[in-house]
Amino acid sequence: MSDQDVELVLVGDSYVQRPDPDSAFAFAGDYLRAADIAFGNLETVVADPQYLVPQNRRRGPRTDEWMFGAYVRAGFKVMNLANNPSMFQGVEGLLRTIEVLDKAGIAHAGGGRNLEEARRPAILERKGTRVAFVCRTSVFATTAPASAERGGVAVVRVKTAYEPPARLPEMPGMPPIIHTYPDSADVAAMQEDVQAARNQADVVVVSWHWGVSPVGGGTGTMVGYQVEMGHAAVEAGADLVVGHHPHLIQPIEVYKGKVIFYGLANFVHDLHSWTIRETIMARCRIRDRQIREVSFVPGRITDNNQPRLLKPADVADIVKHTEEISEPFGTVFDVRADEVVVRT
Repeated sequence: MSDQDVELVLVGDSYVQRPDPDSAFAFAGDYLRAADIAFGNLETVVADPQYLVPQNRRRGPRTDEWMFGAYVRAGFKVMNLANNPSMFQGVEGLLRTIEVLDKAGIAHAGGGRNLEEARRPAILERKGTRVAFVCRTSVFATTAPASAERGGVAVVRVKTAYEPPARLPEMPGMPPIIHTYPDSADVAAMQEDVQAARNQADVVVVSWHWGVSPVGGGTGTMVGYQVEMGHAAVEAGADLVVGHHPHLIQPIEVYKGKVIFYGLANFVHDLHSWTIRETIMARCRIRDRQIREVSFVPGRITDNNQPRLLKPADVADIVKHTEEISEPFGTVFDVRADEVVVRT
């Protein structure tokens, strides 16, 4: 890379709540710190209990405020708030999280004190290049969306319909055919925000919390609206789309020359002991204010929920799996010594 190149790295679901929070990034921090911009999905509320309303508390990710320094020291510069855990502790938890991030100097998008703020992109400038992050979630509780008067997250609502398969009378109990229908007004708002970000920045990244996690019975299989909305984001002007929430690696697609990572999988997740051990870090090289190369670095998560990013040859099974699930999209990869490049 030249001195004027900008390196952007992006990781998936991150939730740290442990006695030694810096240990979470012990094996991956060097990658994040080496980048000009490191992005992650903040899969937790960062708020001490005194800032929360007792009746709004629920079991789920919550990080003690003193631990958030581990994210800063790991190298994160911008984080997504458009997800379901952001509102698990009510509006108060989200607003306190925003205060903690602002105090730490970490940019954020996808959640806010009102709808206008939740929709607002985070824009970072490095070496004369401006990178915007537009964030959305389609996984959320009914009380989570921001409104003109109330804090919350930026959403794209999706309706689901179940169609009986034609052979159901022959084979009772067959699984239904699932159809998903994104809300047209929410889609239009998302595309409007992408277009506005396009006018403010050189590179536009869309972050989307979507799909079905293992908690909801997900096995990594894509849901229809993910592809539809990934394409809609690109058509609106996104240069890169990254997804999270399924906690598993999902396919990588190149659509109209732009890369869509449908699922980056867990990065660090201290909610419980996961059996999911595969992860990837997306990497972009920006030159002359354009994304010139997109790749991923595969990794394996330790028994202590620590991501360890590795050479492709050392985790050939993860590389092969990613190639195989991406094959239906016609995606082609070039495996290098330290990363796997997506051909665009």
